[in-house]
Amino acid sequence: MVSSGGLSCGAHMTPHEVHLAQPTARPPDYHHALSAARHRVTSANQWTESQLMGRRWPIGCVALEITQRCNLDCTACYLSEHSEAVKDIPLEELFRRIDLIFDHYGPNTNVQVTGGDPTLRKRDELVAIVRRLSQKRMRPALLTNGIRAKRELLVELAKAGLVDVAFHVDITQGRKGYGSEVALNEVRKEYIERARGLPLSVMFNTTVVDRNFEGISEIVEFFVRNCDVVRLASFQVQADTGRTILGRRSDAITILSVQEQIEKGARSSISFDTFRVGHSRCNRYGMIFVTNNKPTTRLTIGDCWRRSSLACHC
Repeated sequence: MVSSGGLSCGAHMTPHEVHLAQPTARPPDYHHALSAARHRVTSANQWTESQLMGRRWPIGCVALEITQRCNLDCTACYLSEHSEAVKDIPLEELFRRIDLIFDHYGPNTNVQVTGGDPTLRKRDELVAIVRRLSQKRMRPALLTNGIRAKRELLVELAKAGLVDVAFHVDITQGRKGYGSEVALNEVRKEYIERARGLPLSVMFNTTVVDRNFEGISEIVEFFVRNCDVVRLASFQVQADTGRTILGRRSDAITILSVQEQIEKGARSSISFDTFRVGHSRCNRYGMIFVTNNKPTTRLTIGDCWRRSSLACHC
């Protein structure tokens, strides 16, 4: 919840930019927050008929980091080298932050419960966090690598009010026994079956790097085949941030080239300007419908990262 006016598009924030990124004042009410969001979007020349930020929501989503611990060591991780040493935020403080999110953005705000991997928190604490978000009439989503997100946990979280679960699965995670991005479809299929039939929107996040770029179309084919469960597939281009060890990504990986790979896998042209949530350089959404095994799923891509994701995300 910061004001980003005057920030550049570089890979790292300058000391001056850090100084500018001060917490915004709490708005008097939800309608003022919505109006302020519309003003920011309009100032960035992003106000269109398809823009939802400032029209439906005062913010696209909020990331609630509940731990920096993780049970994988992704080669494109955006956390610092010292993240594993960071102690978990006390539950009471997380509740205070949840209340603060509600005070700023109001009901129906999408809140990503994230980390690290949030499933490494004590199970009763994770359930309590999701329940608190739901009780505040917000929309909690679990962002996880899925290793500890077993069916039983998903059932309990759904009962507590979880709305979405987003599984991060890709080659950067170094999962043993999987030598290619396509081979990881076995893991994705397992996760799909864990969530099947639950009142959850199932999503998948994929980091696009040099090693898996050419395989994106095959992954899209997989998501299309499983569109009875998978609601959104998010493709996030590698970002030069955190403790990533991959170096700079190839110039061939751009928003446009990832979009072309998605369309190749979907075997259909896709409009990635169907609707917007914030800045088009940060995320773009395309929607398709599948009938008789011919494309529908929501597929996203991006290239702008200042926190976030290709869906498209940058």
